[in-house]
Amino acid sequence: MSHFVSPEDPLRDDQPAYAAAFEGWLAAGPAAFRDAARPIVSSERRAAATRELMRTLFDDGWSRYGWPTPAGGLGGDIMHRAAMWEALARHGLPTMAMFEHLEILAPTLVAMGRPAFVAQVLPTFLRGQECWSQGFSEPDAGSDLASLRTRAVPIDGGHVITGRKIWTSWAGYARWCLVLARTGSVEDRHRGLTAFAVDLRSPGVEVRAIGQANGTDELAEVTFDGVPVGPDRVIGDLGGGWRVAMHILSHERGTFAWFRHCLLQGYLSGALETGSPAGAPEFGSPAGDGALGQAVLDLAAVRAASYAGLRAQAADAPLGVRAPFVKLLLCAAERSLNDWVLESDPTLALGVGDDHAAVAWQEYLFSRIVTVYGGSQQMQLDTIAKQVLRLP
Repeated sequence: MSHFVSPEDPLRDDQPAYAAAFEGWLAAGPAAFRDAARPIVSSERRAAATRELMRTLFDDGWSRYGWPTPAGGLGGDIMHRAAMWEALARHGLPTMAMFEHLEILAPTLVAMGRPAFVAQVLPTFLRGQECWSQGFSEPDAGSDLASLRTRAVPIDGGHVITGRKIWTSWAGYARWCLVLARTGSVEDRHRGLTAFAVDLRSPGVEVRAIGQANGTDELAEVTFDGVPVGPDRVIGDLGGGWRVAMHILSHERGTFAWFRHCLLQGYLSGALETGSPAGAPEFGSPAGDGALGQAVLDLAAVRAASYAGLRAQAADAPLGVRAPFVKLLLCAAERSLNDWVLESDPTLALGVGDDHAAVAWQEYLFSRIVTVYGGSQQMQLDTIAKQVLRLP
């Protein structure tokens, strides 16, 4: 059932009405949602199911709300997107998969990309046809992003990029990569960087998946060997890559927490309904009950802080130092929830059981790295110490 969009569509300016209409759509039990909501151990099959869900959401109009009309959206703001993903998670969707980058990269593309290019790529991203990855970290430039050495050398008609990126999220499933490259000298540090949208199908690009401890391949190593990039693929200004990176990281560390916390909250609710995270009949020890209480409190803190971030973005207000606070709260919630998961059913660590148990163990192992990705916990604390507490 497609949602008909008219030029005077009332859902564009009425987010509660949009949320109610979307609830009605979900209540009908669309097949693409049912397929994506089941536990899927294979990363490849999980990605395929999520792509099909995104195609259905786009074709029926729902995922186009919250994005500007010149870029292929239907208007509205981030509150529409927040309502859609919250409802999907509450009904049982376990993951955004590679579409988490919709809330990390797409806002920056819309704000800083060339309008014609954004109008070309955003609809295909929303529809699940062409996904995006994020190329920031390098083997010798992880936490110190300003020291990166991937170079973009100017040529007639654009630049040529040469270098290597590591821990590149979703590169194995993406067509595009938002690459931060050096257009100035190494001594220029953050002032000599530029952001580019690179087509991973270009000659000279090699993507090698990195197998993770939890059995998934979300991350990859990407090598660029003389890859040409046209001028329309520059995001932001030449030499303005640091501003682009900070815009991206404010979403990754700030408003993205809302979308991730919705999935964690759905995971918790589903576990409470079935009896335990893996479906066992009992929750376990008193220590497990204490871990559950901690998870509930941590999720409530993320919900409050991240919702305030959503409201700030909807009002075009900068997140500023709000972002590292929210990132720290999300890390705590992710870990405490999965601590409860393991406390409730220690047999998960044995690696046996059905798909529910296998996915639960994948999530537990992933929760061990959350204090590292998107800027380490130590970096967030340092930012708060210097910019909020004004410590030396």
